[in-house]
Amino acid sequence: MEREIISLVASIVLIIALVRLRVDLGVSMFAGAACLALVAGKGAVWTAIELGRGAVEPDTLLLLARIVTIIALGTLAGRLGYLDRFVSGLRRLIGDNRIVIALMPAFGGLLPMPGGAMLTAPMVEGAASRGSATPEQKFFVNYWFRHVWEYVWPLYPGLVVAAALVDRSMGDLFSANYPLTLAAIAGGAVFVLRKVDAGKNVRAKGDTRAGWRDLLHGIWPFIVVIAGVLVLNIELVFVVLFVLIVLMLLERARPIDLGRALREGARFQIITLVLGVGAYKYLLTQAGIIEAVPPFFMSLHMPELLVLCAVPMIVGLITGVTLAFIAVTFPILIPLMGGTEIDTTLVMFAFASGFVGCLLSPVHLCLVLSREYFHASLGRSFRMLLLPALTIMAVATALALL
Repeated sequence: MEREIISLVASIVLIIALVRLRVDLGVSMFAGAACLALVAGKGAVWTAIELGRGAVEPDTLLLLARIVTIIALGTLAGRLGYLDRFVSGLRRLIGDNRIVIALMPAFGGLLPMPGGAMLTAPMVEGAASRGSATPEQKFFVNYWFRHVWEYVWPLYPGLVVAAALVDRSMGDLFSANYPLTLAAIAGGAVFVLRKVDAGKNVRAKGDTRAGWRDLLHGIWPFIVVIAGVLVLNIELVFVVLFVLIVLMLLERARPIDLGRALREGARFQIITLVLGVGAYKYLLTQAGIIEAVPPFFMSLHMPELLVLCAVPMIVGLITGVTLAFIAVTFPILIPLMGGTEIDTTLVMFAFASGFVGCLLSPVHLCLVLSREYFHASLGRSFRMLLLPALTIMAVATALALL
């Protein structure tokens, strides 16, 4: 086994062990990144320098700013009653509160952004308050249903890059991938959502009009964020700061309220988590780990369908980023997808495998941030994800074998 593969396994084992010992996850990620480099044969000085560079990379710091401002928006909107109005509106319109709590992250999932589950986590927390949903169930609903669109939603860059690499249209990939979205929704609903005790919503006569009024009042700050980013193409941080200022002016809130909201987003656990994940991903590239994984599996001479599954899934697991597994693995897998005559079913299968790896990745920001927010058990959270993830893979495998 190549040294890079050994270093990857060693780092993952170390991170899991530290988390089990209740070490802060961000600190554990820094330790795992250091282990990754040292076992791969890099010196201590090189490792320390690259760890620092990874933590303060412009992309990592921009991501931290986005996460801090998003959490601040959710916190301030909650304190000013906007989240309550949003939840109240949905409850007046929909009787089954389980559907209400699933719709919130599904709505947020239309906005492609790292760590975007934090946009809807406060909404899910508030909407689930009528029942006795466990922290793990609330984590699952917020995390899982945010990601049901990524197989088909054309605003996600991973799908765009995949279409370009295999030289097929977005329409072709949509036609091949839409069963994955249906499988994700069905798997999440059957295995978890139907068991969630989220309470019931009693709708009275005349509630429909009041429901729409509450819904629009509560949701407009988030609509502005989505429109600003997707339609006007403005940097997320600037859009969120603008919305925060407008909320302050409209509600005549005190500066101390904004300060408290920003401090909530800049908690130690959030900062170390984002910087730790950034450093780990940076070291994966700098130490040559990502480049070593695909050739290692190709050298094992496994069946082609197994290679199309294993290679994207492993890269998805170790990076937690859709764009990473596509950019790294699709170019070398194209011959197995049909070469000059690309079979979009096999593209779908490789996409499903890599994305399931991302969904289960311990460095997927939405996963780690959402789990931290709901204080959900790491082990129970992962176990809850397994059956819905297997549902996606079962559908993808069945279609690939037809």
